Amino acid sequence: MTRLLIIILLMIGGAGTVSAQSGLAIDKFINGGYSSDTKVTATYMTAPNKFLSSHKLNVFASFKGPSATYASEVERMVLSDGSSAAAKNVRYKNGKLYFAFYMLKPVVIENNRINRYIYYLNSAANKGSDVLLVYLEGRAGERDVTELIKNMAQKAK
Repeated sequence: MTRLLIIILLMIGGAGTVSAQSGLAIDKFINGGYSSDTKVTATYMTAPNKFLSSHKLNVFASFKGPSATYASEVERMVLSDGSSAAAKNVRYKNGKLYFAFYMLKPVVIENNRINRYIYYLNSAANKGSDVLLVYLEGRAGERDVTELIKNMAQKAK
């Protein structure tokens, strides 16, 4: 009985996360749809988690894969999801999407406002070889998320 109650509570608690990202074109990339590809690095974290809590996030998901294989599909999906974003910072290079940061329209679930962000980088435009997609959601503001991404980029160097 206790086990059943715990499972039900976990399912209810996870429902907010699913609802906030449902309907996004990038969903198949941020939910591990390509994690069986050995050239892909994928991360999906949900709260409760120390890293997420410290950054006011409920979800952190990332996808990194070879640009030659994934860039055109990821780019199409990112542009689709970003088309109705509340705020945008988009850059093109040689006719291809090189960088995008979208603040999607917030959603309200159980009286909680959830901010949602998409970060995209195609390093092939700068002699790199990968496409990176990051999805974040939670209470974090635009500055918080921008700072987090900058810090992560510096640590990756």
